[in-house]
Order: sequence, then C-alpha cells, then structure tokens
Amino acid sequence: MTTSPYTLEGKLFWTPDFPVAVTRERERFSLPIHLHDFVEIQFVAEGKGFHYIGTERLYVEKGDLFIIPIGTRHVYRPASEAPKDELIVYNCLFDPSVPERLARAYPLPASALKLLSGDDRPYRRFKDIYNEGKICMEGLYREYQSQLPGYEAILYARLTELLVRLHRLDSAGGAAAPASSRLALALDYLERNCERPVTLAEAAALLPVSVSYMQRMLRRATGQSFTEYLQNLRIRKSCELLRRTALPVKEVAARSGYRDLKFFHELFRKKTGKTPRQYRNEEERERHRDVPSPNSPAHS
Repeated sequence: MTTSPYTLEGKLFWTPDFPVAVTRERERFSLPIHLHDFVEIQFVAEGKGFHYIGTERLYVEKGDLFIIPIGTRHVYRPASEAPKDELIVYNCLFDPSVPERLARAYPLPASALKLLSGDDRPYRRFKDIYNEGKICMEGLYREYQSQLPGYEAILYARLTELLVRLHRLDSAGGAAAPASSRLALALDYLERNCERPVTLAEAAALLPVSVSYMQRMLRRATGQSFTEYLQNLRIRKSCELLRRTALPVKEVAARSGYRDLKFFHELFRKKTGKTPRQYRNEEERERHRDVPSPNSPAHS
C-alpha cells in the first residue's frame, strides 16, 4: 500500500497580499516526498545529492535549476548525512496568479509563462551555465530577507528577470546552441581547474579556437576578461571553503590558487568587501540563524 504525499500550502509561507516567498534550505532526510499548491523555482547552490521527482531519481549538483509546477511530487536528499555532503537549495515559491500579474506589468513572452504550467511535463531542468540563475536567486533571497521598504517591487522585478533567463535557457536551441555548448565546456574546465595556474590557451584548445577568439567569446558572454573571470572563480571557491571547512586561511588561499597570502587578502577584500576571517564569522552567524525552530514549516 502506497501513502499519498502530503501537500505544502503556500499560505504557510506568505501573506495574501504578497504571495511570494524565498527560502534557503539545507536539505535533510527528514522531509518526506511532497507536492504543493504553488509554483516553485529552485537553484542548487552548494553540494550534491539526489532530486526525487515523480518516479525519477535525478543526480543534482551545484548549478542545477528546476521549475516545479503545481502538483508535482518531489523531494531532495543529500548524498549522505556527512557535513561534507551538505546540499543547499534556494527556493522561490509563488502563487500561480503571480506570473499573469507580472505579464501585465512587463512584456513577458507567452512561452515563458508556459514553462510554469506543467501542462506538457512535470518539471523543467536547466544548467546555470553563466551563473545568471545564481545571481538572480541570491538577489531574491537577500531582498526577501531584508524586507526593506519597496522590497515587493524589487522581488517582482527580479522574479521577472529570472523567468526571462530561464526562458532563454529553454529556447537556446538552433543557431545559438553550438556556441553556447562549446563555451560551457571551457567554462566548466576553468571552474574545475581554477586552483592551479590554468591558462586561456588551455581553455581555447578545448573548443578549439584561437586565444584571441576565446577571449572575445568569454567577454561577450560574461562581460569579464579571462583574468577577472578566473579571479572570481577562485574567490568563489575560497568563500565555499571558508563556509564549509575549518581550514586555516592560508590553506584556503592555497586551495583556491593563491600562494601569495597578502595578495589573496587584498583581492578577497576587494571582491567581497570583507577579510576572509570576517566572511567566515558572518557565515557562521548566518548558519545558526538558518536553523529552523521546531514550529516552523519544513520545505524543500
């Protein structure tokens, strides 16, 4: 005998006058499979694990994006209960009336709204090739948490941007697909090797294209030079190590590709506005704030 999944209700997360919520969850084994009466966009921000959707079991990792329509049963599971396998997922959930409301304010393509309906498939999955989903989801979460005056307007605007970004990923076939796929291969190579003295020539050879053409592709896609893009990758990796490990800052710098500790400190402060130690302390305080109270609704 199979048990029916329980339904999460949007009213647990928002007020009637603003039916949008944004959460950041550390996925656990305690939450059972469920469905919900709202639309959900999810971004896997850290770690790896599995996403159970309907009858499927999908391997997921950092950079995966999902649209979960109303009525789709699903749940996340980390790869294990070990701290090293922690799985962090951002969730933007909203009432099904919200997209039509946005379409009245912005010229959203009709096909972008269709992504949310679930009429033709139980979910949509995307890969965040250029970190656009990450930027949108982190921005949504920060704005939702701050709830400064006018935050509702900013959330609607950022949700509109996210829908357009997802629509572009969905319609990236045709002539644009080969170039996007080739560049994605190079960007993935840079991310996996950013801790060593990787060169632009190495990345260009993967496509293969000339170094100058690779530089133009990279700048057109990211707005950054090779050096700037590599520095941002390394600082992002150092932030992850500071969050997830207790390694000394010197070791974090080395594992992020920097042997010169003074240069690392200067660059880290320039990119984040904080010292590595300040960043780690603030993340630790945020971690403790994220621990849910026994009475708060669980969600994934």
